[in-house]
Amino acid sequence: MRQFGISDYERYWQARFDEKHYQFTDVHRKIIEVAREILGDSEARLLDCGVGPGHVFEVLSQFYDVHGIEISKEVFSLYNFNTDQITVWDLNEGLPAYPEKMDLVIASRIIHHLDDPEMFLAHVRGILKDSGWFMGVIPNICYYHHRIKFLLGKFPPISRAHKNFQSGPEFQKMVASQGFTLHTLTTPKKTIRAKIWPTAFSQDLIYVFRKQ
Repeated sequence: MRQFGISDYERYWQARFDEKHYQFTDVHRKIIEVAREILGDSEARLLDCGVGPGHVFEVLSQFYDVHGIEISKEVFSLYNFNTDQITVWDLNEGLPAYPEKMDLVIASRIIHHLDDPEMFLAHVRGILKDSGWFMGVIPNICYYHHRIKFLLGKFPPISRAHKNFQSGPEFQKMVASQGFTLHTLTTPKKTIRAKIWPTAFSQDLIYVFRKQ
């Protein structure tokens, strides 16, 4: 049986290229929207942890001083924008040193890739300004389609990229334990039920926290 987690991110991205799995999605749109709501038109420094296909990095760079971290060199072939402020780095090693602190750190769909998420969050807190923001985007393992699969005795189509598994409330509790206060829980889904109960009816959960 194939194990969970990823050992080779270059092969991982090559497979995504083959599947054309790098389009701009509603998740990217919502991350950008929330970041703009938080920061407005003020000057701000952002760190995008896990640049991935680059959609969020590219758009937010039009408004802010954006830095990025990406583990794969392969994915750089998608970028048609300036990559001078993107560092090739493994987040399991913490965060690189930056000369100035950040107003916002975004970690989209990367927490479940990490060996020690709490260590990463401690580094995030350290790199943020006082009252800085952290946006964590996680796949919802408690999505109701997944629950139905379990009831039927089947393993749901949860990505095998996961090294750790956390429900939304567990993620919220973990981030709070590292010195953050929840500001907002939202979802890219537009249905009424997803907006009312995102932990049941949304495939992706977008948590916005503020440094205490």
